[in-house]
Amino acid sequence: MQNKKVLLALVLLGLNSGAQAEEWVNAPVQKVFKNWQVTCNNLNDCEVRNTDETLRIILKRKAGADSQPSLSFQQWGDRKPEGIWLDGKPWHSAIEISPSKTSDDYSAGGSDKLADIQQWVQASKNALTVALTPGSEAASLGGLNAALLLVDERQGRLNNQTALLKVGNNEPSMVPARPVPAVLNFPVPAVVPVTNEAVLIDTAIAVNKKLLSDESCEPDQAARERSEALPLNDRQALVIVNCGLGAYQSSSILFISSRDQPEETQQLTLALPDNDDQGKPRVMSWFTEATYDPQTAELYYSGRGRGIADCGDNGSWKYDGKTFHLAAYNSQPSCDGGEPGDWPSVWATAGTP
Repeated sequence: MQNKKVLLALVLLGLNSGAQAEEWVNAPVQKVFKNWQVTCNNLNDCEVRNTDETLRIILKRKAGADSQPSLSFQQWGDRKPEGIWLDGKPWHSAIEISPSKTSDDYSAGGSDKLADIQQWVQASKNALTVALTPGSEAASLGGLNAALLLVDERQGRLNNQTALLKVGNNEPSMVPARPVPAVLNFPVPAVVPVTNEAVLIDTAIAVNKKLLSDESCEPDQAARERSEALPLNDRQALVIVNCGLGAYQSSSILFISSRDQPEETQQLTLALPDNDDQGKPRVMSWFTEATYDPQTAELYYSGRGRGIADCGDNGSWKYDGKTFHLAAYNSQPSCDGGEPGDWPSVWATAGTP
């Protein structure tokens, strides 16, 4: 009898409601080489940024023969950018450094021309430091060459005229095309309003009491009031159990529950296309600032690593009535300054940034 009940629960909940089981096509990569981080997403769009907390340098480039890179400099604090110094010596180029002051910070400029950026890369590849103000503390260039080499290799530009680091004579037409992004345009499940929200929430908490305790999620009354039950389809609801409010954000554990039999409930975990610190595939089981919109069938979360949001990650999924499909994922693991929420793209689909 017990086995039949478990089987019924799996049928009601859908076998794909747990971790997304798929091989990540064109798996993304995010690595740190000394003082430089490189991120290339599933479309081979890449970003290289340094980890210096006073001088931020970001180089971005999409895949494909015709894509143009962009190079930007930003300096924080009260030192006014005046130009580019490599190993303490002024370096002159067409890259425009014309500071515009915002509060106590300076946005120093950059370039979106391939020739200018290639010139800077070639001048920097044998240097140790870069600065925008003479006599100021310089940022390390250690690791930049390795990061740029990974970008050239990932985008098929090695020995190509369009390469960033390893420039050669091969024609731009030899660069592989940018992969076509997946289109998640399946029909949104019909929205049937939930009529027993309180029962679904209370039952999910009661049935999963041990699981929640093991996860150190023990909702008090305030957290219970922040919890939600939202329609997934005509048979199931998504129950968002809030686990408490932190200093600037809260996290939840999610469950898929049968509307008619609320005790038939299963935790929702979703795979991410990158690995944790131990090299194991990451699986989302805690969702920070989780929201679900039944009208668009989109599940979204965003978690700041610290209050100023210079690090963190966010992601969104699209629900097709049975499975959640990853639509977008951005991640900045290290907290070393930068614009709030400026986190590199790790996964993208059509229509997502």
